[in-house]
Amino acid sequence: MIAPCEIHRPGPAARTAARLGGRLPVLDTRRLQLRGPRIYDFDSFAAILCSDRAGYMGGPMTRAEAWAEFTNYTACWLLHGHGLWTIDAQTAPSAGFVVLGYEYADPEAELGIFLTEGAEGQGIAEEALTAARAHAFDTLGWDSVVSYVAADNSRCLALMQRMGAQRDRDAEAAIGDRTLCVFRHRKGAA
Repeated sequence: MIAPCEIHRPGPAARTAARLGGRLPVLDTRRLQLRGPRIYDFDSFAAILCSDRAGYMGGPMTRAEAWAEFTNYTACWLLHGHGLWTIDAQTAPSAGFVVLGYEYADPEAELGIFLTEGAEGQGIAEEALTAARAHAFDTLGWDSVVSYVAADNSRCLALMQRMGAQRDRDAEAAIGDRTLCVFRHRKGAA
């Protein structure tokens, strides 16, 4: 079921939303464009979080829970100046999402990624994460950012290693969740 909050409503409010979205940074890579989320991106977002693909992210979620995640990460732009980008790839619009954002209990901002099934295995995750991480370091002036990875998510663990992120055992101890690994990305280390 599609809730009324998910439906685009043309008019002055939609134009205001489009103008606000147009002010978010757009990151272009060789094959990708990372852009601010739009209401019609939610279907792809929900398709990921409401499926077994979200098993490493506390899912599968209900559509309402996915909406709460989507709006939280979108609101990060207004509250923190960073948030969710939609990944548009040459091969797949709305191929997934990359985030510099917070969930409520996160001790620090997270660099995270989630892709549609069709976008996996093409290097999109590494390319998008690299662009978002460079934005955190070069534009936002951060010295480090973390990625929270399920300890049994072997593909994401390998991705973090390819990207040069290092396990941060102190951060892991601080959150006290043995099911999560914390990888720290440091400026100049990648």
